[in-house]
Amino acid sequence: MSNKSDKTRAALRTRTALRVAGFAVAAIACAGSAVSGQDQPTAALAGLVFDSTAMTPLVGARVAVMGTSALGTTDESGRFLLRDVPEGQYWVSFFHPRLQELGVSAPPRQVNLSGGVTANAILAVPSEETLLAGWCMAEQPAPGSAAIAGFVTDSITGVPMPRAIVTAEPISRIPGLRAVEVRTDDSGYFRLCSVRGDMDIKLQAEFGASAGRTVELYMPAGTARLQDLMLMMSAEGTLSGYVRDYVTDDAVSGAVVSVAGTNSSTLTDITGRFILDDLPPGRHLVTTDHLTFAERTDSVTIFSEETVDIEVRMATEALEVEGLVVTARTRFGRTSLAGDAKRSDFLTREEIEVLLPRVAATEDLLRNMNTPGLRIRNVYQVDQITGVTVPALCIEVSRRSGGEGCTPAAVTLNDVLIPFPEQFLQDLDPNIIDRIEILSPIDAQFQYGSAAGNGAVAIYTR
Repeated sequence: MSNKSDKTRAALRTRTALRVAGFAVAAIACAGSAVSGQDQPTAALAGLVFDSTAMTPLVGARVAVMGTSALGTTDESGRFLLRDVPEGQYWVSFFHPRLQELGVSAPPRQVNLSGGVTANAILAVPSEETLLAGWCMAEQPAPGSAAIAGFVTDSITGVPMPRAIVTAEPISRIPGLRAVEVRTDDSGYFRLCSVRGDMDIKLQAEFGASAGRTVELYMPAGTARLQDLMLMMSAEGTLSGYVRDYVTDDAVSGAVVSVAGTNSSTLTDITGRFILDDLPPGRHLVTTDHLTFAERTDSVTIFSEETVDIEVRMATEALEVEGLVVTARTRFGRTSLAGDAKRSDFLTREEIEVLLPRVAATEDLLRNMNTPGLRIRNVYQVDQITGVTVPALCIEVSRRSGGEGCTPAAVTLNDVLIPFPEQFLQDLDPNIIDRIEILSPIDAQFQYGSAAGNGAVAIYTR
């Protein structure tokens, strides 16, 4: 699941209290080789500070050349320029509140500065894999070990599963090899630091009588990897009911009842009754259609292992009702479905203009959105025309996405479905975009049909 790349994943990982030993400022300062004197030649240092956990430049980072008075701040593109630094060999480091959030120290970098020359340096917040490796080093695992960490979530609802058991078992007949296991914390996070390296392993999550899908991995010794797991905790629910004539109260037979975002569909019998028994828990849009009546759509919430009964009243003309503004509150925060510009699944033109100076393509705009379930990865796929494996962009918007495969979302431009979205997004100029909206699988299929069953990225131009 995306990187599980987003503020939600970063916030959850913060709770794991990752702590990596850092360099003391005093020790770094002593390592500098500054030489005092007004006639000493000076140099300049330019560079970039990057947040590897969020894959974005770090704005507002304070960069310092230890042992000198050279100090600067990164701009909106994460870049800095320090002038009039005495030539010599120095350690360069930076500070930013993001480091405090992660509980890590900035890894310094050594640079050689020559008079009259501008040197370059790239500084970075360690990646999540690097943080994981650093934490596991503190636990002093056995030689030849590897590390794995991730989140365990329910396969249907996407809810994190605390206190689940995660087991890593070597796939080998070598005697004496044992499986290692650990329980997830309150946020559903797990960390295994003593996995046997240089061999294939089976990784699986369990909770009570429920078990998740097994993931097979090859872990070289000394490496660290992030791997999310899913548990099949929630059971499907049932929707049943009757369809009747709004005026006469007669049963309506032969009406098509379907649920957007699923393959569930059925016809009412002669009594007007229908049953759909394979629905995942959650809110669903139920559409009832009949040649004699106007199509009707209802919102229904289905619960795990429960049956919900409804009665649908059909009229020859659509019934006029007052408009509704629906606001949903989830573990990800407040989300308005009424076009609120503060929505995390909506990017306005004003927000795009702020991002334009530091993005190169439309996909970069998407990476700056913090929509729950939005996952953007660079993958390899087989070209449908040539049959050749080529680099591609995988965009998923379902919280159930994850693993090595790709369940791509649809991409639309001004409400028109794009046939080859990967190439389209690479070529689309972000300067012409007016707004971007991310639609969940249910809402996307309701708006664009079954072609958007995995969600949609709706782009509108100026």
